[in-house]
Amino acid sequence: MLPSTRARDVLLLLALTAAAALLHGYHFGVEDQAIYLPAIQRQLDPAFAPHYAEFFLQQPQFTLFPALMAMTSRVLHAPLDAALFAWWLLTIFLLLLAALQISRRCFPDPAAHWAGVATIVALLSLPVTNTGIQILEQYLHPRGMATAALLFALTAALDRRPRALAWLALAAAIHPTMAFFGAFHIFFLAWNAPHLHTPAILVPILALQPLNPAWQEALHARRFIWPLQWHWYEWLGVVGPLALLGWFARIGKRNADAQLAHISSRLLFSGSLGVAAALVITSALGLERLAVIEPMRVLHLLYFLFFLLAGGLVGQHILRHRPLRWALLFVPLCAVMLYANNRQFPASPQIEWPGRAVRNDWVEAFAWVRQNTPRDALFALDPVCMDRPGNDQHAFTALAERSMLADFTKGRGVAAQFPELAREWSAQVHARDNWRAFQPEDFRRLRLKYGVTWVLLDQHVAGISCPYSNSRIWVCRVE
Repeated sequence: MLPSTRARDVLLLLALTAAAALLHGYHFGVEDQAIYLPAIQRQLDPAFAPHYAEFFLQQPQFTLFPALMAMTSRVLHAPLDAALFAWWLLTIFLLLLAALQISRRCFPDPAAHWAGVATIVALLSLPVTNTGIQILEQYLHPRGMATAALLFALTAALDRRPRALAWLALAAAIHPTMAFFGAFHIFFLAWNAPHLHTPAILVPILALQPLNPAWQEALHARRFIWPLQWHWYEWLGVVGPLALLGWFARIGKRNADAQLAHISSRLLFSGSLGVAAALVITSALGLERLAVIEPMRVLHLLYFLFFLLAGGLVGQHILRHRPLRWALLFVPLCAVMLYANNRQFPASPQIEWPGRAVRNDWVEAFAWVRQNTPRDALFALDPVCMDRPGNDQHAFTALAERSMLADFTKGRGVAAQFPELAREWSAQVHARDNWRAFQPEDFRRLRLKYGVTWVLLDQHVAGISCPYSNSRIWVCRVE
């Protein structure tokens, strides 16, 4: 029976992977792929986007992700968009497989096992409160791949298997920061001490002086880093899961579910400790430089495990083997998530299939740029281009494959992590202050100062030659 059971598990997980992809959608060249996708393309072509490449090369230098994606594309002779889509689907499958393994260590009832996995499927793109990330993004991000490795490390740690260290090393090679946060949780989950008492938080006051004003501008522009600036309702996403984990631990003790009680109580401890450390780091004088690790993202792995346990408990005590109850829970939940995902990318299709043209004015303009402008062209765009109506967070360099001046939306993250780039980032962004009022002489000023040869506009400007336009975008030369 065991081989057929395993085969059925794989088939069901494959079906749930497809359901998750259809429910949450997939997009290419969006959000953080503004950085990672050009870094991959540079691996494939050293001449790619030659101007100001440091704004997309600095951050990925600490991860094997770009090299792995480039190697996949080369070895399989596959287009890059197809390779990344395949890795994204594989990441979902691995997350669900790890979720099933963890759920089976916590609950005796198969209904609980699959209810936990189904909960993850339904909530896969849920934001992790106000941390600026989701449980899994609707595009391939090294964070998702590292999370899968961390979950396998957790199952090995719970079983006292040394391969947990290998999984942690793999996670660190893919996304060092998330691996650090994950290892933090796994340490407490694997520690065999019978009781844990919250210790005093000791964070050394380091001799870290505030850096240049441009760096501070970039760092403080990212409000999610600073939890004391959050709204009260954003804190519900911190306090709520921690309080419920305490309740889960009591349920586990009452029902003699030792593993459920253990995981819930240890997550409560590590999560509380991590949040307390984040508050110290982001508020204590002299620790500002440490805020670049975005310490509230310690909640990411906790969120995954919290919803897995919550779904398992609901399956064990409420859903059981009653199909109607499953439908009454998951149909509305999936409908809400489908609506939210459509609102997040309103001007784009639910799934941007590899090799298929996306009907989006911005993406169509990027495609024209890629096909009709010199490879060494340097573009200037609105610094908040990715946030403009209809753009849906699509990144210019990732899709147009041309260099551009640093943007505000994603460039501030790079500038915050690498202070040596902050002054150049700030200068390039502020050189385009009041962008929507620019006239031909302003564009010529950018050409003289930075070498800009083309501009991309979302409104027409008289007196400038624009060989391409659609209903929303103009692509214009700077003479």
